[in-house]
Amino acid sequence: MKQRFYMLLLASALIISCSSDDGESDGSSIVGTWDAIEFNMGEAVDLNDDGTASDNLLDELDCFASTVTFTADGGYSTATTGIYFEASESSFFITCDGVETTSGTYTLDGNTLVTFDEDGEVESTVTVTKDRLVVTGEDEDFGQVTLVFERR
Repeated sequence: MKQRFYMLLLASALIISCSSDDGESDGSSIVGTWDAIEFNMGEAVDLNDDGTASDNLLDELDCFASTVTFTADGGYSTATTGIYFEASESSFFITCDGVETTSGTYTLDGNTLVTFDEDGEVESTVTVTKDRLVVTGEDEDFGQVTLVFERR
């Protein structure tokens, strides 16, 4: 069974239902360009067959990259590697191909980020510091998911 899986930074929030308000912002602005540095899942896996499992998808997939840019006027855009999963009863393959893009608008009120695009509205809880943007939540397929981005 072949399934195309897009890890769009803010669209990834579509698979995340955040329920934590524990993070606190230091007042830093979300405006700027952010690059994904961690995509932590609830369970360690060895997708690259190097003998070492990691819960950080970026340790397992060298081909994955994701960038988001937030503008001062309330717009955002993303560019993220497309990820393809193929599984059978005896094997599991993941490959990266192409770049998926999306854009829309956003609002940030305290630690609540709401994005709006052609797929609708998504609300996430985030922590923003001077150089880090962290989004954590539960995904029905992957369990606990934490996305960490670094300011460019």
